[in-house]
Amino acid sequence: MDTLEPPPLALETKRERPLLPPVLLGPAAILWLWALPLVILLALNLQGYWLVEGNMDANQRGNAHVLGLAGLVNLFAGIALFVVIRRRGLREPDATSTQAAWWGAPALVVQAGYLWLAMSMSGNELLPRSVTEWIYPQQRFLYNQFSFAMPALFWGMLRLACARPAKGRARALVFNLVLAVAAPAFLYVLFRVFCSTGGLGDVGPYVFAVLIIGLGVLMFVATIRGLALGLRDIDAWKPTAERIAILIFALVLPVAGLLLNRTIPFPNDFQAWEVYTLTTANAAILLLASCWHARRPLLSLGLLCATLPFTLYFFVVFLPFLPLSILAVIALGAGFLVLTPTVLLILHLGLLNKARRGSSGRRLLTGVLCFLLLPGFFTVRGLADKAALNAALDHVYAPSITAGPIMYPASRDNLRRALSNHRSYKNGIYYPLLSDYYAWLVFDHLVLPDDKLARLEKVFFGATGSTENIDPVKGTRADFFGDRSRSSVRDRNRMPRAPAPARTVVLDDLDVRVTPADGDTTTVTLAFTLRNTGSVNAEYVQPLPLPAGVFVSGFRLHINGGAVPGRITEKKTALWVYSMIRDSDRRDPGLLFYNTPEELELRVFPVVAGTPSVVEIDFLISSEAAEASDLRDAKQVEQVFSRLTNLAGPRFLRTDRGGVVAGGLDGRSGLPTVPRDEYLHVIVDRSVETGFTGDLPTALLRMRERFPSTRFARVTLANYDTVELESETASLDDGLPVRGGFVPDLALAQALRKHRDVDLDAEMADGPPARPIFVILSRRSAAVAPELTVAKAWADVVPSLEIYGLDKMGVWTEWPVVGRAEAPLLRLGKSIRPHVAGRMVRFKMGSPESTNKEARVEYWSSHALAWQPYRAAVARPGDTPWTRAVGLQMAQHDYERNAADAGVDLKDLVKASRETGVMLASTSYIVVENSAQWRMLDVSERQKLGQNAALNFKEAPAPSTWCVILAFGLWLAVRRRRARAEVKD
Repeated sequence: MDTLEPPPLALETKRERPLLPPVLLGPAAILWLWALPLVILLALNLQGYWLVEGNMDANQRGNAHVLGLAGLVNLFAGIALFVVIRRRGLREPDATSTQAAWWGAPALVVQAGYLWLAMSMSGNELLPRSVTEWIYPQQRFLYNQFSFAMPALFWGMLRLACARPAKGRARALVFNLVLAVAAPAFLYVLFRVFCSTGGLGDVGPYVFAVLIIGLGVLMFVATIRGLALGLRDIDAWKPTAERIAILIFALVLPVAGLLLNRTIPFPNDFQAWEVYTLTTANAAILLLASCWHARRPLLSLGLLCATLPFTLYFFVVFLPFLPLSILAVIALGAGFLVLTPTVLLILHLGLLNKARRGSSGRRLLTGVLCFLLLPGFFTVRGLADKAALNAALDHVYAPSITAGPIMYPASRDNLRRALSNHRSYKNGIYYPLLSDYYAWLVFDHLVLPDDKLARLEKVFFGATGSTENIDPVKGTRADFFGDRSRSSVRDRNRMPRAPAPARTVVLDDLDVRVTPADGDTTTVTLAFTLRNTGSVNAEYVQPLPLPAGVFVSGFRLHINGGAVPGRITEKKTALWVYSMIRDSDRRDPGLLFYNTPEELELRVFPVVAGTPSVVEIDFLISSEAAEASDLRDAKQVEQVFSRLTNLAGPRFLRTDRGGVVAGGLDGRSGLPTVPRDEYLHVIVDRSVETGFTGDLPTALLRMRERFPSTRFARVTLANYDTVELESETASLDDGLPVRGGFVPDLALAQALRKHRDVDLDAEMADGPPARPIFVILSRRSAAVAPELTVAKAWADVVPSLEIYGLDKMGVWTEWPVVGRAEAPLLRLGKSIRPHVAGRMVRFKMGSPESTNKEARVEYWSSHALAWQPYRAAVARPGDTPWTRAVGLQMAQHDYERNAADAGVDLKDLVKASRETGVMLASTSYIVVENSAQWRMLDVSERQKLGQNAALNFKEAPAPSTWCVILAFGLWLAVRRRRARAEVKD
């Protein structure tokens, strides 16, 4: 009988399973967590260097090169470590040496050294003081260094903390948790001793800094190792233990941290119902995944991946502030907010690692798709917001003024959601990364101002939202600096609040130079010498009247004895940059732009007391230089522009935009004014708040009693849409139902277009056409005149905008009349136009085969009651500076009147204005002092031209500064001691 032999003894002991998953042990982790962030950081640093390099002195430029070299060394160190580990793993596939803890040491040493170097250069040693206010703040520089160096540092701490455990895991677990508590306690004791004994002299701050870094790393390594040891066998845990851990780490600790955040908003204020809801939902989903892990493993994996972005988000947000963890623990337990996201991420990854065992392609696909759900939802919602908001902005601020109805083309439901989202975004707290991503995705970091947001709400829904944060769980305490509003996105977007500069500047001297240009064009240069009569730096602000047919073609500001030429820049960009320089840098910007088609505005700051400033402006006029020579003896601004008006004689020019332009009629036209008949154009308000719902025929009788000479009436129904009523007896509800808000600007612009098309450009009788009187019929008339933007661009077709209000009770409201009721009338072919002072006159012209009779200019003589020939003839365009300026001005006018169908956009206008040097209403001339400001101007303009023209600039949100102060206060102390020592020496 054979006997059973015992099995041979195992020759090898069971290999201990590593505490880290393979994805973090492999060399690829170095590429993702070290090399890639460093590449991004180097690109950001290079961009910052490009912005400010021109303002650096030799020492700062040298420090920048040292920091750049250190970044390259950092990157190459990571790549070298990747190569070494990869080669060793290929040479010994079964070797465990690549899993050893000491592989994390290079990451700790290199990143700590790089961050120490970056901190030491964070002051004036690297960044010029002239650029740190708004072009490249120190907070942004420091935040970038820590944000992109910390992933590698954290990976190094993970490798160091998660070495394979020795025997006695329970003892090691207790030891590490005790060490995690002892490290901050020991540092606190040392700090008290340090303060009581006066420190260790000049080396004391350095010693204390080393202790903060060393004990901080020790605390974090011990915490991570304790958690890793506790969660090592999570796949073997009983369901009850796993769910208790989920409740503690995913619900109790995060909610406790959020409650603590109400008192200590570190690193940001996260008090919003969304954060509490998502925290609770995350814990519930983790519990659900734990319950379904055995029965429905694929669903469990999907649930864990779906909420991983939420857990990962808070870990990434707190990652740059990990060096402050030990200080935060000392500061009354605020370390919960630093450590809890790390604890939650380790738990979440442990559960995910458990769920993915034995994974297949199907599981991988499920995990990836579920992981993208939350960021995908946020992105899709942002893009939908962008589409709806841009459509609304175009409808209100840049509409298509068509001959038929003007209707909002998008969905009001989508717009309602978009406005609600944006209102919540502006009222709510600032979510790091997420708020920046939303701002970039929707508006490319521009901002929809409060007044425009409120107007959109009022226009489309009849009521504006509140600017207050009404979140039910919002924080009630002030932040670290005592400011309750610092976390508001609205506050982060405000321009810097600076006291208004003094206005003690006077014009000391005016010099006029006349220079012949091409053809019959003359350049007139005005040189303003400004003198500050006060004792502090002051700003010069001066409106300048601009006659029709006179164009700005140059601008220069004298700085340090030399004339610096201005650049053509998009107008809103130039205004923003000028304001930022004036209110932040207090440097030398000069600005020239259009207030209205008839008025310029000149701004110069600062005009230094006791030092005169010189500004030069070039104007193009259509006149011979000899005729303009009498301008040289003019010494007053009013006198110069009065003579310019007289010099710019009558000229009719055929343009390539389908018409004829008349200029120079203000000074020497000799045209008689023409009294004209009138007709009523009634704008019926159909808004929710003030919409008219009474009897229209009765209201029309009242109007005819007020204006008995009117010959007929036209009726337009308007809220945010505009529809012409077919007859005076038609139903108002059938024409346009009551809804939304009232936009008289669009209705008036359309009415002016109809007046042009039907009354001025149609087959007419021999007499002059009637002019419109506008009456706004509403339930309750507005207290102030309607705000007009688009309608003013059409105001050249009427001598005056005469607008009245009539309410349901028959009470009239009179608003100031814009313009004069009577003006000369000109006719060219079949096109009739009034001559409005300060405006170019535009005629509609027939085909190029038009007859000579059609090209004859006539004016209406009230004395002869007939059209009389005018002495000026229509000239064909020549290639002269003045004719090119006329063409550009007409393109600008078309853009203002009908942006959607103008044939040009804002980019085209800015490009053409810059190429010719002719300033338009959409552009401005600006001079700044240094290269960093010029480069920031270029960057900002590209950003502005890439987005909706109605958006404004904002000051970029900076990360929380008080945590940066905690981190670098010690370094400042070191520098103070060094400065004191230098003074003693």
